[in-house]
Amino acid sequence: MKLFSSGENQRIQRIVDGDERAFQSLVRDYYPLAYNLACKMLNDRQDAEEVVQDAFVKIREALDSFRGDASLKTWILRIVMRLTLNRRRDRSRSSWNRMGLHKVATVEGEEIADSLRVQQSPETELISRETGRRVLALIDELPEPLRQALVLNSIDELSYEEIGRILRIPVGTVSSRIYTARKKLSKKLQEYDLL
Repeated sequence: MKLFSSGENQRIQRIVDGDERAFQSLVRDYYPLAYNLACKMLNDRQDAEEVVQDAFVKIREALDSFRGDASLKTWILRIVMRLTLNRRRDRSRSSWNRMGLHKVATVEGEEIADSLRVQQSPETELISRETGRRVLALIDELPEPLRQALVLNSIDELSYEEIGRILRIPVGTVSSRIYTARKKLSKKLQEYDLL
């Protein structure tokens, strides 16, 4: 195992040795970021929770094989991303669920509509929800590589370098995918008079 910081290396070793408190500490530190990523990729809180729980089970099982080629954060998010993509691929739900149109998007576990609801009339709220649904549908229509990069980029803590490590692509490719995704999304938003 590669040394990171003495504290992180010790925590990893304690988890490998079966220390439950060390593992709970790891979950507390990384769960919000992992959940946020899964939620943005799946547009479904319950699916996101299940994916992240599965991810931490896999993380616990695989931690002794963690080589430290990437940061622990990147390694964890790569596992979450893989499981999220598997969930998206395997879902056999209606197209409304698959595209996230059955509910309003969530960010860090809160509905966007709730945060925008301040002093909105019922008509304005309805328009806001419909606009949110259309935007989600347009994002979901992006080719998967572009969608992945765009969603990962929307998580403030991730740099292009981290996104590159998670997706295992060069930083230039990350930049290109994000640029292309934004350009395609902008064009679609203009077509639907949403921009």
